[in-house]
Amino acid sequence: KDQDRGPRKEQPLEEGMERFRLEVGHNHEVQPNNIVGAIANEAGLDSQHIGRINIYDDYSVIDLPEGMPKDVFSDLKKVWVAGKQLNISLLKNDRKSRSSSPRERDDSRGKDDRKSFSAPKAGRKKKMSRK
Repeated sequence: KDQDRGPRKEQPLEEGMERFRLEVGHNHEVQPNNIVGAIANEAGLDSQHIGRINIYDDYSVIDLPEGMPKDVFSDLKKVWVAGKQLNISLLKNDRKSRSSSPRERDDSRGKDDRKSFSAPKAGRKKKMSRK
């Protein structure tokens, strides 16, 4: 099973999630835990609610819960990981491709499994980023 399977295809987006591009990748020596830690800290989001992360050479793609507030999105654009600013951006075309997918989703599990950004963040304090 040492076959080269070629380039990976992006996985379909889970219900209740949105896909974002981060301007940090393998060339910046970033690890998934660096990305999860930065986003969990700045967005006040529990790491278990952060979805799939794919790291490429110059950028990464991450799935986050729908409904990110504009101020959190703005804060995440300014966050630095592995010596590079995240400069997060929403990948809009994933919404369209997902809805045109011929597969049907099994909705047997509830949507309550996902945390919404709209929930108030109890006890959240703004931390200064370290250099």
